[in-house]
Amino acid sequence: MAGTEIFGKEELAAVRDVIERKMIHRYGSHAARNGIYRVEEFENRAREISGARHALAVANGTAALIVALKGIGIQPGDEVITSPFTFIATVEAIVACNAVPVLGDIDETLSLDPASAERLISKRTRAIMPVHMFGAAADMDRFAELGKKYGIPVIEDACEVVGGTYKGRMLGSLGTCGTWSFDPNKTLTVGEGGIVFTDSEEIHSRMDCYHDHGHIHSKEHDRGAEGKSGLGVNFRLSELQGALGLVALQKMDYALGLLRSAKKRILEAVSDTGIVPRPTHNDEGDTASHVIFMLPSAESAVKFRDAAVSAGGGCSIIADNTWHYAKHWKALESMGEKDWFGARTPSYAPASMAQSDGLLARAAMFGLNIIMDDSSVEKMIRAIRAGAGAAL
Repeated sequence: MAGTEIFGKEELAAVRDVIERKMIHRYGSHAARNGIYRVEEFENRAREISGARHALAVANGTAALIVALKGIGIQPGDEVITSPFTFIATVEAIVACNAVPVLGDIDETLSLDPASAERLISKRTRAIMPVHMFGAAADMDRFAELGKKYGIPVIEDACEVVGGTYKGRMLGSLGTCGTWSFDPNKTLTVGEGGIVFTDSEEIHSRMDCYHDHGHIHSKEHDRGAEGKSGLGVNFRLSELQGALGLVALQKMDYALGLLRSAKKRILEAVSDTGIVPRPTHNDEGDTASHVIFMLPSAESAVKFRDAAVSAGGGCSIIADNTWHYAKHWKALESMGEKDWFGARTPSYAPASMAQSDGLLARAAMFGLNIIMDDSSVEKMIRAIRAGAGAAL
Protein backbone atom coordinates (compact mmCIF):
# COMPACT_ATOMS: atom_id res chain seq x y z
CA MET A 1 0.00 0.00 0.00
CA ALA A 2 3.01 2.32 0.25
CA GLY A 3 2.65 5.39 -1.96
CA THR A 4 6.14 4.88 -3.36
CA GLU A 5 4.57 2.21 -5.57
CA ILE A 6 3.40 4.98 -7.88
CA PHE A 7 6.50 7.19 -7.70
CA GLY A 8 7.83 8.14 -11.12
CA LYS A 9 9.15 10.94 -13.27
CA GLU A 10 6.68 13.44 -11.81
CA GLU A 11 8.21 13.15 -8.34
CA LEU A 12 11.73 13.42 -9.76
CA ALA A 13 10.83 16.59 -11.64
CA ALA A 14 9.15 18.13 -8.59
CA VAL A 15 12.16 17.52 -6.34
CA ARG A 16 14.64 18.61 -9.02
CA ASP A 17 12.84 21.92 -9.41
CA VAL A 18 13.14 22.71 -5.69
CA ILE A 19 16.81 21.72 -5.55
CA GLU A 20 17.73 23.70 -8.67
CA ARG A 21 16.08 26.80 -7.21
CA LYS A 22 17.90 26.18 -3.88
CA MET A 23 14.76 27.14 -1.99
CA ILE A 24 14.13 24.47 0.67
CA HIS A 25 12.59 26.49 3.52
CA ARG A 26 8.85 27.10 3.19
CA TYR A 27 9.04 30.57 4.77
CA GLY A 28 11.06 33.72 4.14
CA SER A 29 13.49 34.69 1.34
CA HIS A 30 10.52 36.31 -0.38
CA ALA A 31 12.54 38.39 -2.84
CA ALA A 32 14.58 35.40 -4.01
CA ARG A 33 11.85 32.86 -4.60
CA ASN A 34 9.90 34.57 -7.39
CA GLY A 35 6.55 33.98 -5.75
CA ILE A 36 7.00 30.19 -5.63
CA TYR A 37 5.85 28.55 -2.37
CA ARG A 38 5.37 24.81 -2.89
CA VAL A 39 4.10 24.01 0.61
CA GLU A 40 1.56 26.80 0.32
CA GLU A 41 0.45 25.40 -3.05
CA PHE A 42 0.16 21.97 -1.43
CA GLU A 43 -2.01 23.42 1.34
CA ASN A 44 -4.21 25.26 -1.12
CA ARG A 45 -4.76 22.18 -3.25
CA ALA A 46 -5.50 20.02 -0.20
CA ARG A 47 -7.94 22.66 1.01
CA GLU A 48 -9.71 22.66 -2.37
CA ILE A 49 -9.96 18.86 -2.41
CA SER A 50 -11.12 18.59 1.19
CA GLY A 51 -13.61 21.44 1.17
CA ALA A 52 -12.15 22.80 4.42
CA ARG A 53 -11.58 26.56 4.74
CA HIS A 54 -8.03 26.20 6.05
CA ALA A 55 -5.21 23.66 5.64
CA LEU A 56 -1.86 23.67 7.42
CA ALA A 57 0.91 21.35 6.23
CA VAL A 58 3.17 20.01 8.99
CA ALA A 59 6.05 17.60 9.46
CA ASN A 60 4.01 14.39 9.83
CA GLY A 61 0.65 12.99 10.88
CA THR A 62 1.60 12.90 14.56
CA ALA A 63 2.51 16.58 14.40
CA ALA A 64 -0.85 17.27 12.74
CA LEU A 65 -2.67 15.68 15.70
CA ILE A 66 -0.61 17.61 18.26
CA VAL A 67 -1.09 20.89 16.40
CA ALA A 68 -4.85 20.26 16.20
CA LEU A 69 -5.05 19.60 19.94
CA LYS A 70 -3.02 22.72 20.67
CA GLY A 71 -5.19 24.67 18.25
CA ILE A 72 -8.39 23.89 20.16
CA GLY A 73 -6.70 24.80 23.44
CA ILE A 74 -6.03 21.43 25.10
CA GLN A 75 -4.42 21.93 28.51
CA PRO A 76 -2.60 19.57 30.92
CA GLY A 77 -5.04 17.22 32.64
CA ASP A 78 -7.77 17.61 30.02
CA GLU A 79 -9.39 14.39 28.80
CA VAL A 80 -9.58 13.35 25.15
CA ILE A 81 -11.81 10.41 24.22
CA THR A 82 -10.51 8.20 21.43
CA SER A 83 -10.36 4.63 20.11
CA PRO A 84 -8.22 1.70 21.30
CA PHE A 85 -7.97 0.59 17.65
CA THR A 86 -5.67 3.18 16.10
CA PHE A 87 -2.02 3.82 15.46
CA ILE A 88 -0.15 4.70 18.65
CA ALA A 89 0.44 8.25 17.39
CA THR A 90 -3.18 9.11 18.26
CA VAL A 91 -2.52 8.43 21.93
CA GLU A 92 1.00 9.83 21.80
CA ALA A 93 -0.32 13.16 20.52
CA ILE A 94 -2.74 13.40 23.46
CA VAL A 95 0.01 12.53 25.95
CA ALA A 96 2.40 15.00 24.27
CA CYS A 97 -0.08 17.72 25.23
CA ASN A 98 -0.04 16.40 28.83
CA ALA A 99 -3.69 15.45 28.39
CA VAL A 100 -5.36 12.18 29.40
CA PRO A 101 -6.33 9.59 26.74
CA VAL A 102 -9.69 8.00 27.52
CA LEU A 103 -10.30 4.89 25.41
CA GLY A 104 -13.83 4.02 24.40
CA ASP A 105 -15.19 0.83 22.88
CA ILE A 106 -15.40 0.13 19.17
CA ASP A 107 -18.44 -1.04 17.24
CA GLU A 108 -18.84 -3.63 14.47
CA THR A 109 -17.28 -1.23 11.96
CA LEU A 110 -14.16 -1.27 14.19
CA SER A 111 -14.52 2.49 14.71
CA LEU A 112 -15.02 4.30 18.00
CA ASP A 113 -18.58 3.63 19.18
CA PRO A 114 -20.40 6.98 19.63
CA ALA A 115 -22.53 5.53 22.45
CA SER A 116 -19.40 4.47 24.29
CA ALA A 117 -17.84 7.88 23.74
CA GLU A 118 -20.93 9.60 25.16
CA ARG A 119 -20.83 7.46 28.30
CA LEU A 120 -17.24 8.53 28.89
CA ILE A 121 -17.86 12.28 28.70
CA SER A 122 -16.92 13.95 31.98
CA LYS A 123 -16.39 17.48 33.27
CA ARG A 124 -12.77 17.15 32.12
CA THR A 125 -13.56 16.08 28.55
CA ARG A 126 -12.21 18.66 26.09
CA ALA A 127 -12.25 16.71 22.81
CA ILE A 128 -13.50 13.56 21.11
CA MET A 129 -11.14 12.04 18.55
CA PRO A 130 -12.73 9.38 16.33
CA VAL A 131 -10.27 7.51 14.14
CA HIS A 132 -11.04 6.42 10.58
CA MET A 133 -9.17 3.12 10.37
CA PHE A 134 -7.98 0.95 7.51
CA GLY A 135 -9.92 2.78 4.84
CA ALA A 136 -13.33 3.26 6.45
CA ALA A 137 -15.07 6.15 8.20
CA ALA A 138 -16.32 6.41 11.75
CA ASP A 139 -19.94 7.46 12.30
CA MET A 140 -19.41 11.20 11.79
CA ASP A 141 -23.11 12.08 11.97
CA ARG A 142 -23.26 10.82 15.55
CA PHE A 143 -19.96 12.41 16.53
CA ALA A 144 -21.10 15.73 15.11
CA GLU A 145 -24.26 15.41 17.23
CA LEU A 146 -22.20 14.67 20.34
CA GLY A 147 -19.93 17.62 19.70
CA LYS A 148 -22.90 19.95 19.33
CA LYS A 149 -24.83 18.48 22.27
CA TYR A 150 -21.97 18.80 24.75
CA GLY A 151 -20.05 21.69 23.22
CA ILE A 152 -16.99 19.49 22.73
CA PRO A 153 -14.65 19.82 19.71
CA VAL A 154 -14.39 16.76 17.46
CA ILE A 155 -10.98 16.06 15.95
CA GLU A 156 -10.95 13.56 13.09
CA ASP A 157 -7.88 11.36 12.94
CA ALA A 158 -8.12 10.73 9.21
CA CYS A 159 -4.43 9.90 8.84
CA GLU A 160 -5.24 6.41 7.54
CA VAL A 161 -7.85 7.46 4.98
CA VAL A 162 -6.51 10.28 2.82
CA GLY A 163 -9.03 10.73 0.02
CA GLY A 164 -11.80 8.83 1.78
CA THR A 165 -15.28 10.31 2.02
CA TYR A 166 -18.34 10.16 4.26
CA LYS A 167 -21.68 10.76 2.55
CA GLY A 168 -19.96 12.73 -0.18
CA ARG A 169 -17.76 14.85 2.09
CA MET A 170 -14.03 14.39 2.47
CA LEU A 171 -12.85 12.78 5.69
CA GLY A 172 -10.79 15.24 7.68
CA SER A 173 -13.11 18.14 6.83
CA LEU A 174 -16.07 17.16 9.02
CA GLY A 175 -14.83 17.87 12.53
CA THR A 176 -13.59 20.96 14.32
CA CYS A 177 -10.20 19.83 12.99
CA GLY A 178 -9.10 16.88 10.90
CA THR A 179 -5.74 15.38 10.02
CA TRP A 180 -4.10 13.58 7.10
CA SER A 181 -0.77 11.74 7.03
CA PHE A 182 1.61 11.23 4.13
CA ASP A 183 4.16 8.94 5.79
CA PRO A 184 6.03 6.16 3.92
CA ASN A 185 3.34 3.55 4.59
CA LYS A 186 0.36 5.60 3.46
CA THR A 187 -1.40 5.32 0.10
CA LEU A 188 0.01 8.75 -0.76
CA THR A 189 3.39 9.72 0.64
CA VAL A 190 5.86 12.60 0.64
CA GLY A 191 8.34 10.67 2.80
CA GLU A 192 7.10 12.35 5.98
CA GLY A 193 4.33 14.90 6.13
CA GLY A 194 0.86 15.72 7.38
CA ILE A 195 -1.94 18.24 7.08
CA VAL A 196 -4.44 19.58 9.59
CA PHE A 197 -7.76 21.07 8.41
CA THR A 198 -10.19 23.41 10.11
CA ASP A 199 -12.95 25.84 9.17
CA SER A 200 -12.05 28.14 12.07
CA GLU A 201 -9.90 31.17 11.33
CA GLU A 202 -8.99 31.46 15.01
CA ILE A 203 -7.92 27.83 15.36
CA HIS A 204 -5.96 27.98 12.12
CA SER A 205 -4.12 31.10 13.28
CA ARG A 206 -3.12 29.45 16.56
CA MET A 207 -1.96 26.30 14.78
CA ASP A 208 -0.04 28.26 12.16
CA CYS A 209 1.92 30.14 14.81
CA TYR A 210 2.42 27.16 17.12
CA HIS A 211 3.86 24.85 14.44
CA ASP A 212 6.68 27.33 13.67
CA HIS A 213 8.09 28.69 16.94
CA GLY A 214 5.24 31.14 17.40
CA HIS A 215 5.98 33.09 14.22
CA ILE A 216 3.21 35.32 12.89
CA HIS A 217 3.76 34.65 9.21
CA SER A 218 3.75 37.52 6.76
CA LYS A 219 5.12 37.98 3.27
CA GLU A 220 5.59 41.65 4.10
CA HIS A 221 8.48 40.78 6.41
CA ASP A 222 11.32 38.29 6.28
CA ARG A 223 11.94 35.73 9.00
CA GLY A 224 13.88 37.93 11.38
CA ALA A 225 11.34 40.75 11.27
CA GLU A 226 8.19 38.71 11.87
CA GLY A 227 6.21 39.12 15.05
CA LYS A 228 5.77 36.36 17.62
CA SER A 229 2.54 35.10 19.16
CA GLY A 230 4.24 33.14 21.92
CA LEU A 231 6.08 29.86 22.22
CA GLY A 232 5.77 27.02 19.75
CA VAL A 233 7.68 24.12 18.21
CA ASN A 234 9.18 23.24 14.84
CA PHE A 235 6.72 21.10 12.90
CA ARG A 236 7.32 22.83 9.55
CA LEU A 237 7.16 21.01 6.23
CA SER A 238 9.94 21.64 3.71
CA GLU A 239 9.50 22.78 0.13
CA LEU A 240 10.76 19.38 -1.05
CA GLN A 241 7.87 17.64 0.67
CA GLY A 242 5.44 20.32 -0.44
CA ALA A 243 6.45 19.68 -4.04
CA LEU A 244 6.02 15.94 -3.58
CA GLY A 245 2.66 16.59 -1.93
CA LEU A 246 1.37 18.39 -5.01
CA VAL A 247 2.22 15.34 -7.11
CA ALA A 248 0.64 13.01 -4.55
CA LEU A 249 -2.64 14.91 -4.66
CA GLN A 250 -2.57 14.79 -8.47
CA LYS A 251 -2.32 10.99 -8.22
CA MET A 252 -4.97 10.56 -5.50
CA ASP A 253 -7.81 9.52 -7.78
CA TYR A 254 -5.55 7.18 -9.72
CA ALA A 255 -4.27 5.40 -6.61
CA LEU A 256 -7.70 5.11 -4.97
CA GLY A 257 -9.21 3.92 -8.22
CA LEU A 258 -6.76 1.03 -8.43
CA LEU A 259 -7.34 0.04 -4.80
CA ARG A 260 -11.12 0.23 -5.05
CA SER A 261 -11.15 -1.78 -8.26
CA ALA A 262 -9.05 -4.55 -6.72
CA LYS A 263 -11.13 -4.68 -3.55
CA LYS A 264 -14.39 -4.78 -5.49
CA ARG A 265 -13.11 -7.63 -7.62
CA ILE A 266 -11.99 -9.58 -4.54
CA LEU A 267 -15.24 -9.13 -2.61
CA GLU A 268 -17.37 -10.05 -5.60
CA ALA A 269 -15.32 -13.19 -6.19
CA VAL A 270 -15.85 -14.46 -2.61
CA SER A 271 -19.43 -13.30 -2.12
CA ASP A 272 -20.75 -16.84 -2.45
CA THR A 273 -18.65 -18.20 0.43
CA GLY A 274 -20.74 -16.78 3.27
CA ILE A 275 -17.78 -14.79 4.58
CA VAL A 276 -18.92 -11.38 5.93
CA PRO A 277 -16.93 -8.20 5.18
CA ARG A 278 -16.53 -5.61 7.91
CA PRO A 279 -19.60 -3.33 7.78
CA THR A 280 -18.92 0.37 7.14
CA HIS A 281 -20.79 3.60 7.59
CA ASN A 282 -20.21 4.57 3.95
CA ASP A 283 -19.05 1.90 1.48
CA GLU A 284 -18.61 4.39 -1.37
CA GLY A 285 -16.07 6.43 0.57
CA ASP A 286 -13.82 3.49 1.52
CA THR A 287 -10.20 4.05 0.43
CA ALA A 288 -9.91 0.25 0.00
CA SER A 289 -6.51 -0.06 1.62
CA HIS A 290 -7.60 -3.25 3.42
CA VAL A 291 -10.01 -6.14 3.06
CA ILE A 292 -11.40 -7.15 6.46
CA PHE A 293 -13.80 -9.98 7.30
CA MET A 294 -15.73 -10.45 10.53
CA LEU A 295 -15.78 -14.12 11.52
CA PRO A 296 -18.45 -15.60 13.85
CA SER A 297 -15.95 -16.20 16.67
CA ALA A 298 -12.31 -15.80 17.63
CA GLU A 299 -11.82 -19.52 17.08
CA SER A 300 -13.20 -19.42 13.56
CA ALA A 301 -11.04 -16.36 12.84
CA VAL A 302 -7.92 -18.37 13.73
CA LYS A 303 -9.05 -21.21 11.45
CA PHE A 304 -9.71 -18.71 8.67
CA ARG A 305 -6.31 -17.05 9.05
CA ASP A 306 -4.37 -20.30 9.21
CA ALA A 307 -6.03 -21.68 6.10
CA ALA A 308 -5.63 -18.40 4.21
CA VAL A 309 -1.94 -18.19 5.09
CA SER A 310 -1.42 -21.81 4.06
CA ALA A 311 -3.00 -20.93 0.73
CA GLY A 312 -0.51 -18.10 0.24
CA GLY A 313 -2.48 -15.12 1.55
CA GLY A 314 -1.04 -12.45 3.83
CA CYS A 315 -3.80 -12.64 6.43
CA SER A 316 -3.67 -11.56 10.09
CA ILE A 317 -6.08 -11.13 12.99
CA ILE A 318 -6.35 -7.51 14.07
CA ALA A 319 -6.39 -8.33 17.79
CA ASP A 320 -2.78 -9.49 17.34
CA ASN A 321 -1.73 -6.22 15.68
CA THR A 322 0.78 -4.63 18.05
CA TRP A 323 1.03 -1.41 16.02
CA HIS A 324 -2.65 -0.55 15.98
CA TYR A 325 -4.21 -1.95 19.13
CA ALA A 326 -3.77 -0.29 22.53
CA LYS A 327 -3.99 -3.62 24.37
CA HIS A 328 -0.36 -4.23 23.39
CA TRP A 329 1.14 -0.88 24.40
CA LYS A 330 2.97 -1.49 27.67
CA ALA A 331 4.06 2.14 27.94
CA LEU A 332 0.42 3.21 27.94
CA GLU A 333 -0.61 0.50 30.39
CA SER A 334 2.06 1.69 32.84
CA MET A 335 0.57 5.21 32.68
CA GLY A 336 -2.82 3.95 33.92
CA GLU A 337 -4.38 4.79 37.27
CA LYS A 338 -1.92 7.57 38.12
CA ASP A 339 -2.12 11.26 38.99
CA TRP A 340 -1.67 13.29 35.82
CA PHE A 341 -1.62 17.09 35.99
CA GLY A 342 -4.43 17.19 38.52
CA ALA A 343 -6.37 14.38 36.85
CA ARG A 344 -6.47 10.63 37.37
CA THR A 345 -5.76 8.42 34.38
CA PRO A 346 -8.07 5.45 33.76
CA SER A 347 -6.81 1.90 33.60
CA TYR A 348 -5.24 0.94 30.30
CA ALA A 349 -4.90 -2.72 31.24
CA PRO A 350 -5.92 -5.19 28.50
CA ALA A 351 -8.94 -6.24 30.59
CA SER A 352 -10.37 -2.74 30.19
CA MET A 353 -10.69 -3.35 26.45
CA ALA A 354 -12.72 -6.56 26.61
CA GLN A 355 -15.52 -5.42 24.25
CA SER A 356 -13.08 -4.15 21.65
CA ASP A 357 -10.99 -7.29 22.02
CA GLY A 358 -14.02 -9.45 21.30
CA LEU A 359 -14.52 -7.68 17.98
CA LEU A 360 -10.88 -7.40 16.93
CA ALA A 361 -10.31 -11.09 17.70
CA ARG A 362 -12.94 -11.90 15.05
CA ALA A 363 -11.50 -9.53 12.44
CA ALA A 364 -9.28 -11.12 9.77
CA MET A 365 -7.40 -8.64 7.61
CA PHE A 366 -5.62 -8.51 4.25
CA GLY A 367 -3.67 -5.44 3.13
CA LEU A 368 -3.88 -4.34 -0.50
CA ASN A 369 -1.13 -2.89 -2.64
CA ILE A 370 -1.88 -0.03 -5.01
CA ILE A 371 -0.41 -1.99 -7.90
CA MET A 372 -1.79 -5.54 -7.98
CA ASP A 373 -1.58 -7.65 -11.09
CA ASP A 374 -4.15 -10.32 -11.92
CA SER A 375 -2.11 -13.09 -10.34
CA SER A 376 -1.85 -11.20 -7.03
CA VAL A 377 -5.59 -10.60 -6.94
CA GLU A 378 -6.38 -14.22 -7.83
CA LYS A 379 -3.98 -15.45 -5.16
CA MET A 380 -5.80 -13.40 -2.52
CA ILE A 381 -9.16 -14.66 -3.74
CA ARG A 382 -7.96 -18.28 -3.44
CA ALA A 383 -6.66 -17.59 0.08
CA ILE A 384 -9.96 -16.07 1.18
CA ARG A 385 -11.93 -18.96 -0.24
CA ALA A 386 -9.65 -21.42 1.51
CA GLY A 387 -10.07 -19.53 4.78
CA ALA A 388 -13.84 -19.43 4.42
CA GLY A 389 -13.93 -23.16 3.72
CA ALA A 390 -11.99 -23.92 6.89
CA ALA A 391 -13.84 -21.50 9.18
CA LEU A 392 -17.50 -21.66 8.17
